[in-house]
Amino acid sequence: MSEQGLRLHPIIIVENTIRTAIALLIIIFFTAGESLDMLIIAGLAAVALVVLLVFYYRQWKLTFVRFGETDIVVERKTLFKLKKTIPYSRIASVNLNRGVLNRLSGTSKLMVNINSGHNAVRPEASLTFEQHLADRFRNDMSRHICRGEMPSFEETEQMVRFTTMDVILHGLFSVSTQQTIIGGFFLLNSIVDQYRITVGEADAGPGGTFISLLLFFIFLVLPAVRHMIYYYGFKVHRQGDTIFLEHGLIRTYKTSFRISRINAIRVKNTLASRLLRRSSIEAEVVGIGSDDGSGTTRPLISLLANDAKTQSLLQELVPEFIYERQAEKQPAGARRVLITKGVVASVILIAVAAYPSLLAYDAFSGTGNGIIGALLPYAIPIVTVLVVAAIAYSVSVSLKVREVDTGEELFTFVNGILDREAVIMSYDKVQMVHVVRGPLARHFDVSSAQVFLLSSMGKSMISSGLFPEDRLERIGDIVMERAAAMKH
Repeated sequence: MSEQGLRLHPIIIVENTIRTAIALLIIIFFTAGESLDMLIIAGLAAVALVVLLVFYYRQWKLTFVRFGETDIVVERKTLFKLKKTIPYSRIASVNLNRGVLNRLSGTSKLMVNINSGHNAVRPEASLTFEQHLADRFRNDMSRHICRGEMPSFEETEQMVRFTTMDVILHGLFSVSTQQTIIGGFFLLNSIVDQYRITVGEADAGPGGTFISLLLFFIFLVLPAVRHMIYYYGFKVHRQGDTIFLEHGLIRTYKTSFRISRINAIRVKNTLASRLLRRSSIEAEVVGIGSDDGSGTTRPLISLLANDAKTQSLLQELVPEFIYERQAEKQPAGARRVLITKGVVASVILIAVAAYPSLLAYDAFSGTGNGIIGALLPYAIPIVTVLVVAAIAYSVSVSLKVREVDTGEELFTFVNGILDREAVIMSYDKVQMVHVVRGPLARHFDVSSAQVFLLSSMGKSMISSGLFPEDRLERIGDIVMERAAAMKH
């Protein structure tokens, strides 16, 4: 490795300028209004663009990177000096990221992630070099990190590819059920508004319909499309003790991490994906971040796939997290707690909705025509009934779904009402265990556990359902025993 300082590729001048300029234009657009002439705005934008180019050029010219034998040093000799030293011993992963500008300029970003839950949402350093240099530096750093050659991203026979249809199905059915319900509500609201305008029950223009459609797009369509773009061309394979991921349409991501970095495996499905008998697999990994702070803090190692393929991928990619489970369902005490909470919540809701329902009936009864006019006086009671039905459904599903299992090396929580997940954890990765008993749970002799794992977001907390206290305390006892054994 070179001990002398290297400059990053100058494409970062353009990238940083564009990113900042777009943010400034958005601010100007929403704050200026009609108070400024378009020519003035164009002039201000041109001046800002020149200033940004000069600023980022100077920043690029005075920023150097040195790859030493024990660490990486990023030094910026501008007015506000910066010197960041990253020891190889603290680096968790070095990944490659290519956006549109990177493809056009033949460059790649080295995403250096440290082994910390504090700053893992973003990489500790994002270094842009020509693609061949980025590959070389990654391999060189990997020798220091892994004390040997890091496996490459080259395709192998073991590589699992997901088709474009798999990506589309994942995008459509991986959006949370809550978002789907909210998005569906706004879509229905836009249809109702348009119907009322058509039959003459409302004098409002198309503005309300447009806002409802916009919210439908934000809550449902946009997340689905984002998933499709982000996971396009998804490929995964395991080589040795390292998992490799590659995906992305507009921006390509190449991510790798060792099995030892995985703190938990999550097998997840939404209500919609359960109808298709499909699940996705996530890995809880510390020390993986993206340059925009959004993408890979909890990387997917499998898109939504049928049950057989999901089990096959678990066996192929993370056999360390597979064991013979003997899951225990929630006991009778949990049933009583959940039913009591559901009944109390329903009674309170009905009592609160009673008086507004009478007022709405007096105000709207006989004032409208058509289906909407007939239902409008009963809107609050109808909504109340639907919410009570949702509470009853949630209670019934909770009784059937929530499970716990404590094996010798691993343990599992299965949680969720609408969206479900099975979280498989290792005792050795647990930071802390809390066993919680509220007044109602104490009365029915059950408890819940809160397990804290170190994650990319700091500490990740996974809750169990309601189970006998001794069953949950066994998890904490095993964690303490293993911690004491490691000290000795």
